Amino acid sequence: MERNEVAYRGETFEFAACAVNANGNANGNARYLLNLTSRSTLVNALVDGSLVIEVLMKPTATDKSATHFVPTNPFNKNMLELFMDEELADVIFEVGGGEQQAKGKRKKAKLSTTNFHAHRNILQKCAPTLYEMCGVVDRGEIYTVSITDVKPDIFRHMIYYTYGGKLSDEDLKTSAKDIIDACDKYGVVYLKLEAEASYVKSNEISMENMMDNLLYADSKNLSLLKEAVMDFILANKHSIIGKVSFDNVPGGLITDVLTAVARGEEQTGDDADDETIKYNKMRVGTLRKLLDEKGLDVDGSREAMIALLKGQAA
Repeated sequence: MERNEVAYRGETFEFAACAVNANGNANGNARYLLNLTSRSTLVNALVDGSLVIEVLMKPTATDKSATHFVPTNPFNKNMLELFMDEELADVIFEVGGGEQQAKGKRKKAKLSTTNFHAHRNILQKCAPTLYEMCGVVDRGEIYTVSITDVKPDIFRHMIYYTYGGKLSDEDLKTSAKDIIDACDKYGVVYLKLEAEASYVKSNEISMENMMDNLLYADSKNLSLLKEAVMDFILANKHSIIGKVSFDNVPGGLITDVLTAVARGEEQTGDDADDETIKYNKMRVGTLRKLLDEKGLDVDGSREAMIALLKGQAA
C-alpha cells in the first residue's frame, strides 16, 4: 500500500492507496487507513460545495538496464545469399583448366575447371575488371567467361569477398601473394590491400629478402609493403651499404629509396612546402584512410596518393 499526501490551500491531508481488482476488492496484502481526516475539516475545505483535491504524481521508476533487441540491417546477409546463386546468375566463370605435364608421360593432362555463378550488377560495382569481361547476351541467357590464370580456391576468395564475405586471417596469411596477384589483375582493390596488410604483418623484412620484396611491391603497386622495405633500409642503411647491390633496381625505385632517406630527416629546405612536408610525414595507412574518407582511389603509389590529396585540398 502506498501512502500519499494531498495539498489544498496550504493544508496537507494524508491518505492511503491500495490496489483494487476488477471486483472492487483490494489485492494482495493491502491495508486500509480509517478515519483519514475529520468530516468537519473536509466540510471547511469545500469550495462552492465541492471538494477540490490537488494530486501530485510522479512516474514509477523504470529499469534503465533493460536492453531492447534491434535487428541489424540484413543487406550484407542478403548479398552473401547471392554468392554462387545459380538461379539468378547471369554470368559463369570457368576457372582453372589448361594443361599440365604429367610426370613420366609425354602428353599433357587437361585440368578440370570449377564454375562460379555471378551477377553482372554486383561485379560492376565491386569488381569492374571482371565485369568488363562479361559480354552482352540476350535477356535470360548466361554468359561464360574462362579464367585460366587463377587457381579456383583463390578465385573463390575473390568472388566471396566481392559479395561482402570476410576472409579469415589464416586464409589471408596462407594465400596472401596469390590473392594480391589475382586482385591486382581483376580489380578487387580492397581485398588486395587487405592481403597486402596481412603479408606485411606476417613476413619480416631481412637483408636476404629485401630486394625481392621491394621489386614485388613495385610491380604490384603495393605501397604498404614498399614502406615496410623502406623502413628496413632506413633502420639498417649503414649495414646495407656495400652488401646489397642496387644495380638491377629500376631507376624509379632508387628515387623512392632516396626519397625515403630524405623523409627520415628533418625537411626545412625551400623546395618543400608545408603541405608536402605534412603528407610526406604520414604513413601509407594514414594516406589511404584520408583518401578513402574522400572517396578517392586508394590503390596508388605514395606519390600518387599525396598528389590526389593535395589536388583535393587545392
